[in-house]
Amino acid sequence: MSRLIEDMLFLANSDANAWRLSMEDTALDTLLLDVFEKYEPEAAKKEHPLSISLPKEEIPLCCCDGQRITQVLCILMDNAFSHTPAGSRVALSLSVMEHHFILKVSDNGPGIPDAEKEKVFERFYRAEDSRTDKEHFGLGLCIAKEIIEAHGGQIRLTNNVPTGAVFTITLPGA
Repeated sequence: MSRLIEDMLFLANSDANAWRLSMEDTALDTLLLDVFEKYEPEAAKKEHPLSISLPKEEIPLCCCDGQRITQVLCILMDNAFSHTPAGSRVALSLSVMEHHFILKVSDNGPGIPDAEKEKVFERFYRAEDSRTDKEHFGLGLCIAKEIIEAHGGQIRLTNNVPTGAVFTITLPGA
């Protein structure tokens, strides 16, 4: 219940433009590694092979709110672990492309039907098969979208091949 209240307050503050980002130069590769390490125990417990892909070359710093970007990645990771069966792979990746940073969280679970892809970012939306889940309220992806858009970025959902979901975050600045 406390998480629901926190999420509702976050969205109310977002609607009123009452929250601010703490923008600073951030090493996204380190941030992604921290998220990876945080989820390693849960991945092992839930039998999800977890992987990470980082550029071999040094990448520039990203001017962003590192705590908020971590929050977004945690929302995506929590969803991947909650909505995929044991044995499903979950992957994190970072790349730099044409003055943008690209972060991805992907899995090879059941995926999200095309008809629901835009709806998943709406407040309180939950897919039909997750409506009995009492731990999720349908706010996480909406919060993630608010945070990424406040950074001047984009978040989108595509299918993984042959199954699964890929959430791609594009942040300006590289």
